[in-house]
Amino acid sequence: MVLVDAVIILIVLALLFRRDLSTIGRFRFCGGWKLAVVVPGLFVLQAILIIFAPRQTILQILLLILSQFALILLLLLNRHVPGAKLFAVGVFLNTTVMIANGGWMPLTPEMYQFVHPEREIEIYDKPSGSKSIILPREETRGWVLTDIIPVSLPWRRNVVSIGDTFLILGVAQLIFLGTKKKEGKMVKLKGISP
Repeated sequence: MVLVDAVIILIVLALLFRRDLSTIGRFRFCGGWKLAVVVPGLFVLQAILIIFAPRQTILQILLLILSQFALILLLLLNRHVPGAKLFAVGVFLNTTVMIANGGWMPLTPEMYQFVHPEREIEIYDKPSGSKSIILPREETRGWVLTDIIPVSLPWRRNVVSIGDTFLILGVAQLIFLGTKKKEGKMVKLKGISP
């Protein structure tokens, strides 16, 4: 969710700084339409399994690995696009910690309580419709790569991982280095010299 918030904020900032977002569509993207269809398709299958099969299965872990590495491949094929390398690093870091913890993104009880102070929590709980699992810090593999950075926005609280920060930086690089500033005409006012 924080990634969606960040993208919206970055787009608003780009518009305020008069960036021409249409230039993003002029990049030559590699990998073809087949790979571009496969990646979201794998993510959809993964989401369906998470929602309808609350217990982790071998199929879910396989889909996680396939979807993430297909995305990394697509990003590396397009490494000439600003932000693609940073985004690939973020996906790799998040995937690494999720695989190390059985296919789930670990969340400490403290961070879960920060996000949802009104809810009761139990260790080893898997919040519904989420890729997270509540684990104590001591039992988490690769804790430093998990959702450990608290983020308070005016409309929501959330936590992000180091991988998520790379994803956000990749999007920011795409929006601000992959676009050009709109050319505006100078308006000359009568009686005022430059």
